Amino acid sequence: QKRAFYFSAVVVDIAPTYPEVSSGMFGKGFSQALRAFQHHAHCPHPLRQANRAKQPQLHNTCSTAAAAGAAAAVGPLIEATKNVALRVGSAMVLGGGAVMAWSQNPANEMEKSLSTSSVPWVQQLSQQEQVEEMLNPGQMLRKHPVGKLIVDQDHLFDTMVQSGQIQEFRCFYDYATKQFHSVVQLGKDVCGFPQTVHGGLTAAIVDETFGGLGVCLWKSGALGMRPPAYTARLEVDYKKKIPAGSLILCTTHLEKVEDRKIWMTAEVSNGDGVVYATGKALFVAPKLQNVFFGWIPGMRR
Repeated sequence: QKRAFYFSAVVVDIAPTYPEVSSGMFGKGFSQALRAFQHHAHCPHPLRQANRAKQPQLHNTCSTAAAAGAAAAVGPLIEATKNVALRVGSAMVLGGGAVMAWSQNPANEMEKSLSTSSVPWVQQLSQQEQVEEMLNPGQMLRKHPVGKLIVDQDHLFDTMVQSGQIQEFRCFYDYATKQFHSVVQLGKDVCGFPQTVHGGLTAAIVDETFGGLGVCLWKSGALGMRPPAYTARLEVDYKKKIPAGSLILCTTHLEKVEDRKIWMTAEVSNGDGVVYATGKALFVAPKLQNVFFGWIPGMRR
């Protein structure tokens, strides 16, 4: 096939220069057709054109192969480095959080003027001697000096406060009863069904309040030397719809602690006896060796 291609190329090249050769070999009509083809096409030598077309393809193939080889060699190293960095970063945040837990004064982070402060049941809650106003769990991590360097400022409820979907999100911990309270002033643009707060947002508020109780229990030493626990199971039973723009109270209680497992219950109300939802959760604290050494092959259990 290549020989035929080359032969035709030679014929096209010699036809205009040696008309007597082409006419003698293939006939006058064939020679005229070849000259007309070359005159109108103005194309370079077909064999050279084909070779030039193949060269960039060959170059691209080599470049692709080289890039794939480099990725295959460097990829595992990058992945291992990333895993180590994530684990070390997590350990730094936990270590810094332990220092913060006993040294931070949450009152310094609170707003001086809050609209919910004029609500009678909020005043009653905040003025109890054994109750302290706290940062919510997401703020505890993101406002910590170490956490600011490692963790993105991407907390759900902080973002919703900035957007106006939630106007205020205040947290209180009762040291006597070991209850954690979230006082949430909802905005208007938080609905699923018209004029009704989305049930998923209600569940998120319950989960955040559970997390606050878990952190306070950890800070008080009730969980021993284990790291803070994470949500493993969350259940919410909806009793009444929550109107958009409502002020709600979510209160969580400790049920029991077994080894690394924490069971808690919750109630969402309007603060004056109307119950909107109830919930329960299981939080589980990770094993210490997984937090600090889980990135090492064979160490994770």
